[in-house]
Amino acid sequence: MAVADRDPARAQALAAAYGLAACPPDRLVDDPRVAVVAIATPPDGHAELTLAALHAGRHVFCEKPLATRIEDATTVLRAAAEAGAPRLTVDYVLRRNPLYALLGRLQRALLGPPRSFAFENLASDEQLGPDHWFWDRQVSGGILVEHGVHFLDAGAWLLGSQPELVQALEAARPDGRVDTVLAGALHPGGATASYAHAFERPERAESQWTTLDWGATASGRLYGWIPLELELDVRTDGPGLAVVQALTTNQQTALAVPGYRPSGAERISLELASRGQPGQWDLRLRATLGRQEAKGRIYRESVRAGLADLQAAIATGDQPAVTASDAWTSLAAALAGQQAAATGSAVRPASLPL
Repeated sequence: MAVADRDPARAQALAAAYGLAACPPDRLVDDPRVAVVAIATPPDGHAELTLAALHAGRHVFCEKPLATRIEDATTVLRAAAEAGAPRLTVDYVLRRNPLYALLGRLQRALLGPPRSFAFENLASDEQLGPDHWFWDRQVSGGILVEHGVHFLDAGAWLLGSQPELVQALEAARPDGRVDTVLAGALHPGGATASYAHAFERPERAESQWTTLDWGATASGRLYGWIPLELELDVRTDGPGLAVVQALTTNQQTALAVPGYRPSGAERISLELASRGQPGQWDLRLRATLGRQEAKGRIYRESVRAGLADLQAAIATGDQPAVTASDAWTSLAAALAGQQAAATGSAVRPASLPL
């Protein structure tokens, strides 16, 4: 195993910490002993390095976003679609979170897609000094691209569709740094997804949650941008109750994500209340992955699950669960939001070219 960095000193320091070899990026990509390249540079380098790795025959695990410009993402998408191309996936950790996996199973078994997905992130900037690359939109892509693609992808995944229109607002500090973004997306059939991000709190007071609504049948909330807890209220009949009970009886299976190693702290509880009508039930489902201190482990295990999924796709020849097309469409939605914020008008995201 080896590590590369555009800054040789950084490469040497990281290599020494983990007992790895250090080398320039081009040498790592061209080395025939390398099977998989993990790309974790700032976003403006993702597309170029991904293309280099694909053209060299290397499989790629790329940090989000796939690119900062749709033209570059399209070039990567076409390279990944060529016959015999190596496998490519993007590190969308929410797709590999056990609570999202549980929601997906409940949707397939009973609930169907939600009518709304709303994420709110009251975040800290204590680790982002004024000269951090994040604030340079040419490097990071900006909040919607660097952060928002996670949630635009997760919303589209749970809703089962891509947005038709995106509207957004941005707010900047006196020094010009954009630190607040509000974006809303309209999906087919009237479903909606929204994303709110603000750098306004000290790290100890960060707060993030995702609200989900299925109308008359269910509503719920995930706590944490890396979700640690789920509360879900389900209004159903006897057969629906049986479906939920059957699904949650085996908690390990209900929360399973291939490649994710449970800690043993995971729990699901189910409370039942009669509506006073025969055969009608109100259910309160609670699921937890552990306390706040488990967040780092959950994140690492979700990344591990992404790598395991890529490894499985390489072995079988199938596509990974998160494809280049998924990464392209979430970027298109984020860029539509940026354009909407600049113009004051709703914007239709670019259509997938393949």
